[in-house]
Amino acid sequence: MSMSYDEAALEEMTAIKREAAAKTEFGDFGDPSFEGPLLAWVHDLGNPKINDFGRKFLRRLAVRDLCRRLEVLAYLKEHPEILEVEIPPIVFITGAARTGSTLLHNLMATHPDGRPFLRWELMEPLPPPQLETFTTDPRIAKLQAAIEPLRGSRLEQMHWVDADEPDENTWSFLDCTGMLGRGVTPLMKTWARWMEENSFSATYRDFRKVVQLLIWKCPPPPDGHLVLKCVMTTMKVVEFADVFPEARFVLTHRDPFRSLVSSCATGDAICQAFLAGPPGPLHEDGLHDQEAFASQKMTLLALMELAKAEPARVVNLRYADLMSSAVAATRSIYQRLGMDAPDGLEERIVGYLKEQRGGKRVAPPSKIETFGYQADAVWGDPTVAEYCETFGVEPERSRRVDTLTGS
Repeated sequence: MSMSYDEAALEEMTAIKREAAAKTEFGDFGDPSFEGPLLAWVHDLGNPKINDFGRKFLRRLAVRDLCRRLEVLAYLKEHPEILEVEIPPIVFITGAARTGSTLLHNLMATHPDGRPFLRWELMEPLPPPQLETFTTDPRIAKLQAAIEPLRGSRLEQMHWVDADEPDENTWSFLDCTGMLGRGVTPLMKTWARWMEENSFSATYRDFRKVVQLLIWKCPPPPDGHLVLKCVMTTMKVVEFADVFPEARFVLTHRDPFRSLVSSCATGDAICQAFLAGPPGPLHEDGLHDQEAFASQKMTLLALMELAKAEPARVVNLRYADLMSSAVAATRSIYQRLGMDAPDGLEERIVGYLKEQRGGKRVAPPSKIETFGYQADAVWGDPTVAEYCETFGVEPERSRRVDTLTGS
């Protein structure tokens, strides 16, 4: 769907493209479909609620995103054999945000035959990761140093991923649809609306090339599989299924009220540094204005659509079951996927959780804002009611606080 923009936004988009081309010394941007989300992003940089630091930072993200696009496309031209790399089976974890998908992703990534994509390689895929230096690549320390100043922040309490841990696919998207892990949508409303109203087929076709690039020199073990995750574009998951026939899906489900307010709180934590004026929560009479709920309902509809259209490719997991027994829940997923659970599954999971709860993960906040949402109103919505009936989701009468997930 097309949107109208003023001349200033068009000129700024051109300036950003020129800057990226100058930085990389490449000029072939490929398919121009990336210009839609880029132009929406540029338009939102004029949001008066964004401070000067935020405006400059968010503009730099756009330049960096285009630089990655130019470099990857140029590298693929130089090495066309990458596009012949066979993609192995994929276990793809998704759901609405804040439904336990991060925890599950980390648990399933402990499988010795699984290959997750880590944050550092998603953000900087060139040069392609190598098996011999995968754990010592200098990009790991560089990225970790960049994110360490955020320790102790509200963001660390809500959601934290180290440089060498599995992360969202969005970090490596090549078309300006995944910037900052899509965590700034409360401030970038035109950009968020573009995401909701347009196809992601081109995004996923580009991501398929990134997948081939990342496993070219660093594949999973023989007969292994990829363990991927993305909740930020779940509302387009049916399109992902079309582009990736190798994928089977694990859908995570949680009380929509709890996941909604937790998602709002996470976005709030990300956006605070970019807000003009005194810090404060993004209440419903401020920036959210029910848009978060509307977006969540689109996601819930997409999950129901996928489960109905591709039942043989879908396994469902309730957040409550994962919280009750991570070992039993993970074992059940392998069984339903028709895969062998790894030897020592319980030891792997218990060891992982012990490490996180021993200090690697900061404790989540004891209370979070509800951002004007009421549990009864959320549960009374027809889309939510249909979703909960479809997947057997029940209300969380008290908030489940886990020291690992922050959910």
